[in-house]
Amino acid sequence: MRGLLRRLGRLGRSLYARIALVYLTGLLLLSVATAWIAISQFNQLAQELQQRQEIGLAGNLARVMAPALHRGADSPAARDRARHILSINPSLSLYVLDERGRVIADYAEPACTTGRRVDTAALETLMDEAPMLPVMAVAPCAEAPGIFSVARIRHSEQGQPGYLYVDLDNAGQASMFAMLRTSSITRTLVVAGLLALLVAGVLGLVWFALLTRRFSHLTGAVQRFAGGDYGQRIAAPGDDELGRLARAFNDMAGTLEAQLQALQETDRQRRALIANLSHDFRTPLTSLRGHAERLQARDAPPDARTLTAILGNVERLTRLAEQLSTLARLDADDRPLQREPFSLCELAHDIVGKFQPQAQQAGVHLEVACDPALPPVDADLGLIDRVLSNLLDNALHATSAGGRVRVAVEARPATLRLTVDDDGVGIDAEDLPMVTQRFYRTRAGRERGEGSGLGLAIVREICERHAAPLDIDSRPGEGTRVSVALPRARTIPR
Repeated sequence: MRGLLRRLGRLGRSLYARIALVYLTGLLLLSVATAWIAISQFNQLAQELQQRQEIGLAGNLARVMAPALHRGADSPAARDRARHILSINPSLSLYVLDERGRVIADYAEPACTTGRRVDTAALETLMDEAPMLPVMAVAPCAEAPGIFSVARIRHSEQGQPGYLYVDLDNAGQASMFAMLRTSSITRTLVVAGLLALLVAGVLGLVWFALLTRRFSHLTGAVQRFAGGDYGQRIAAPGDDELGRLARAFNDMAGTLEAQLQALQETDRQRRALIANLSHDFRTPLTSLRGHAERLQARDAPPDARTLTAILGNVERLTRLAEQLSTLARLDADDRPLQREPFSLCELAHDIVGKFQPQAQQAGVHLEVACDPALPPVDADLGLIDRVLSNLLDNALHATSAGGRVRVAVEARPATLRLTVDDDGVGIDAEDLPMVTQRFYRTRAGRERGEGSGLGLAIVREICERHAAPLDIDSRPGEGTRVSVALPRARTIPR
């Protein structure tokens, strides 16, 4: 019982109940107003029909009473003739009016209106050739306007002009309620109206139920989405307001689901970052600790091999720390680029000069192909320095002794194209789409135990910050070519 009451309470507070209540109330008020208008118009129609049928009654009676009226409107002959007419149709009321509409003869018993007046404008209107019926006037014995019939007459021996006024308001006029009791047609119309009202109410309630069911589906989808079902969508939304709302929900749900997946991917990358950093830091630190323990165990000074290993591990840790610092700077999106015009050729020569000792030690030929007269580029000098340094470092580590690494700068219509080309081990086709992801290392790199998986990731993010296209072309055993297109500067640096 309580559950039923709760369901009824929820239904009473639902949108469907509110819409149904407003609809039924409006339908009821409209029906009452329509019924009131229909009754009033029906009564008026009945008056019009009666007046139209008996509009010539006064003229006929005037011809019948003409000899008696010649003796005088209030003469015994006139009253006797009027009494005879009223005995045939006692619902009529007869009056003789003068030319100004004043009652000069009232044939009712007892008389009630001698001296009263009737509006002659209404009389003349009814006697026009095509009057707009019903024409109403206040009868001498009445308080409200009613229908009538009128004819011009002459009364008295002198032939005074006047009017014979016949009050039809009580002469068998049928009201709506009387017609309802006695007319099968009226009853049929009333029953049809009630059935139409019932059908309209039922159809309206069914339509609102179908309409609010779509709201219920949308509400259920939102609730399930809020409960964790992020794949929830509204199927086949329509083109109306609810359809647009459903499409907006689908778009919002898709955006939120994509953002949630991005957050999950970011969390996964964060865990992978911590794991990779732990590994990348632990390996050189373990090596440094081993060398330090060996140095502590003996009193002799360290040999050159030990110092080289220590310096190599320190250099690896330093390079990893610099890469992490660069990534942190790139992740700070609110920090704008420090753009300035500078010569890309001069930068290429400076960085190649910095890497020449490393290239000579590895037995790799390192060269630059660049025309010093090339125009400057507009970019962040420090970040482009990092791009070229990372590309050269990767190229030198991937190239065996006797190989070649070449840095070239070429002019394009709106850009300068920086290319680092080597003839090293190359990159496998399955690794190529992933080499710019953070901490991703190729199979060859993992086998050599080299790299941190951050070099090309930093290059990609710097290029994205500059809106500079990055192109990587590589074939296993043939080498790798990496190109970056940087925009030209509008002003020439001094």
